[in-house]
Amino acid sequence: MNFVKPGAAQAAFTLIHISDFHLCCPTGAEFYRFLNKRAFSYSSWKLRRQHEHRMEILQALTRAVHAEAFDHLAVTGDLTQLALPAEFEQARLQLHALGPPDKVFVVPGNHDALVPAAWNEGFARWSDFMASDSAESGEFFPTLRLRGPVALIGLSTAHPTPLFSAAGSIGAAQLARCAQFLSETAQRNLYRVLLIHHPPLPNAVSAHKRLKDAESLLPLIRQHGAELILHGHSHRRSRGELPGPSTPVPVLGISSASASVRNSSQRATFRVFRMRRIAAGWTTACQDHVFDPERGQFIPEPEIIL
Repeated sequence: MNFVKPGAAQAAFTLIHISDFHLCCPTGAEFYRFLNKRAFSYSSWKLRRQHEHRMEILQALTRAVHAEAFDHLAVTGDLTQLALPAEFEQARLQLHALGPPDKVFVVPGNHDALVPAAWNEGFARWSDFMASDSAESGEFFPTLRLRGPVALIGLSTAHPTPLFSAAGSIGAAQLARCAQFLSETAQRNLYRVLLIHHPPLPNAVSAHKRLKDAESLLPLIRQHGAELILHGHSHRRSRGELPGPSTPVPVLGISSASASVRNSSQRATFRVFRMRRIAAGWTTACQDHVFDPERGQFIPEPEIIL
C-alpha cells in the first residue's frame, strides 16, 4: 500500500518544536476522579510543579511563536497534568491559540494518559490535532503528515502505568507501521521528522520514566534512518544521536513550554528548525528561543547547524 502522496516542490521548511505544557485544572472535578493515580500526581503538583509551571510563560511563548514565520508546529506530549476533562479542554484552546489543526501536530505524553479514560472525555478534544492527513495512514498511531518536503511521523508512547511509573512504550504494531512510513517517505526523498514523547536514548531519564522498548526502535532507525527525532518528557534541552544507515540521526529534547526554573537548560524554550534541500541532501539550522524571566520574554540564541 502506498502511504505517501507526492510532496510539493517547496525546498525549505520551518518547524517549531514545543512540549510539556502541564496544564492543571482540578477545580470542580468530582472526588471520585482522584481515587486513582491522579491523587499522587495532584500532590506532586501542589508540592512542586505549580511553582515550576506558569501559564503566563506559556502565553508569552504563544505570542513569541506567532512572531515567527513557521510552516508547522509540533507538540510532543504532556499537555495536561491530571488528564482531567477540563484540562483536555484547556489544552484544546491552547492548541487553537497556537494555530489551526492542519498546522499544529500533537503526540500525547504519559500525563495525558495518566489513568484510563473515555475517548470523548479526553483525546477526542484533540483528535484533529493528532490526525494523519489521510485515512490511508491509519487512525492512531503512528500518524503521518506530509508538508511540502517534510514528512512528520508521530508515535504514541502514552498509556496508563502503575503508581510511581511514568514510563512509556511504543509496541510492535506501531513500530512495524512506522518502518513502512520511514521507508516510503525516504523513497520520496522527504525530510523525515519522528515525533515522540519519551526520549529514545539510553539514560536520558531515570528508570521509572524510561521508554521501555527503546531497544526495539534502534534497529528500525539503523535500517531506515530519519533526518531528525524530537522528544519531550525530560524537561530539559538536550542533544544526542542514534545510529542511522549511513550517518547518525540527531535526537533533540526540549524543556517544558511553561517552565519557570532558573537553570537555563530547563527553562521554557521553543526551538525553530529551518530545513533546506541542497544538492548533497539537506541542511538543518536550529535556533532555541529561551524565556528570560527578567525581561519576561523569549530571547533567541545563536543559530547552529545540525
